[in-house]
Amino acid sequence: MNRKSISRLAFAIVILSFFLSTFVSLWSLRIMAKQNLEAMGETITGRIYDAISGELSEPITVARTMANDRFLIDALKRESRFGEGKAEQLIAGYLSGIRDGLNCEAAFVVSEASRHYYSYAGVNKRMDLENSARDQWYVDFVGSGAPYALDVDRDEVSQDMWTVFVDARIVDEKGTLLGVCGVGAHMTDTRALFLRLEKDYRVKINLVDAEGLIHVDTDESRLETDHLEGFTYSKNEDYVFQELNGGRAVVTKYLEKLDWYLVVQSDSSSARNQIINMLLLNVVMCVAVLVIMILAMHIIANRTRALHQASFTDQSTRLLNRRAFEEEKARLAMSPLRNDFAYITADVNGLKTVNDNLGHAAGDELIQGAADCLRACFGRHGNIYRIGGDEFAAMLYLSQRQLEDAMAALDAATASWTGRLVKGLSISCGSATVREFPSENIAELSRISDERMYAAKDAHYKATGEKRRR
Repeated sequence: MNRKSISRLAFAIVILSFFLSTFVSLWSLRIMAKQNLEAMGETITGRIYDAISGELSEPITVARTMANDRFLIDALKRESRFGEGKAEQLIAGYLSGIRDGLNCEAAFVVSEASRHYYSYAGVNKRMDLENSARDQWYVDFVGSGAPYALDVDRDEVSQDMWTVFVDARIVDEKGTLLGVCGVGAHMTDTRALFLRLEKDYRVKINLVDAEGLIHVDTDESRLETDHLEGFTYSKNEDYVFQELNGGRAVVTKYLEKLDWYLVVQSDSSSARNQIINMLLLNVVMCVAVLVIMILAMHIIANRTRALHQASFTDQSTRLLNRRAFEEEKARLAMSPLRNDFAYITADVNGLKTVNDNLGHAAGDELIQGAADCLRACFGRHGNIYRIGGDEFAAMLYLSQRQLEDAMAALDAATASWTGRLVKGLSISCGSATVREFPSENIAELSRISDERMYAAKDAHYKATGEKRRR
């Protein structure tokens, strides 16, 4: 082989090697670009998932807590005995506390028995499950058997604003359906969140169901009408990356708590050009997400504590409720009582007469007045509970002298009390202390205190000549 032939062969080998190396480089770059695009898509989706999880998971926690609240369960069980006015007052007050205390845009209860739709403003309407298309959600949710579900609908209480509702089933101890409760987040907040995330990441975000029906979108005209098609949905726990025609890519993530899919669509051609920038951005985002997660956990912990506190608080008087009372008695029954322990029983005199003559608003004022007096005189010594309609109990730790001073202060406080609807207040009290009965337990002290309270009540009615409640 001559030199020219060798040169040609060498040139051909170089050219072939160049094209081969170029092909391998391009192929490798394509694979790396696809891998990076997939990784970047999953990373972006993960950031978005973290951001919206707190936004939509918190209402689920609130709704499920409401569904297990003994106050709400008891209110629905006794709805017919209360009468519409009293039931409306109790449930509306409860919902107002949820709405204002937990910053929920919407809070509602639907009674299975009366079909009343309660909001913080009272009875909004009576559900027409046979004829009203707007009430079909209740039939669908109850029929599904699910403990809770998300539903996007217009909030009739708030000028038909698009709202993400969390519906939760309320059942009694036998599993009998009592109704449905829940809270809602107006789509204005969710839409603003999505708009910000779409702008930050240059993507399109949707929440859809298994059929691809859009439930959350920055374009409200697409809600509950348009579908996302052209790719598959999987309940795989991992992020699912799919490349689409037209230079688009999509990452989907199944959100088990919501039973929806997070869909993040991006322009894959522009995404490839942003790979290097994303690597730098990831470092910053990791720190930002960590801060957001810490703040979110702090907020959720505070909200959880607030819910726990609300479940032990009587909404009318802001004293501890019957549930807290029973749990504290059970705890005290497990160990010897302290020597300075005192058990107080108190009952409002003449409540039925006030209710009959002046109305239940006056009766409520009387109960709140009694709670205020008890709190002012006994509050610094221990816990005070509302254990019934006009019945109160206190578990205190104080000396005999302090007990006598507190009882005297209570007599003075009730004697000087006057309300807007009721001019006077009288409370019958009984007490029992460990100093008097060192060998007795909490149950016996409670019984003795009750007997003394009833004796004081008998003496009151005999002295005043008032007719005693039956």
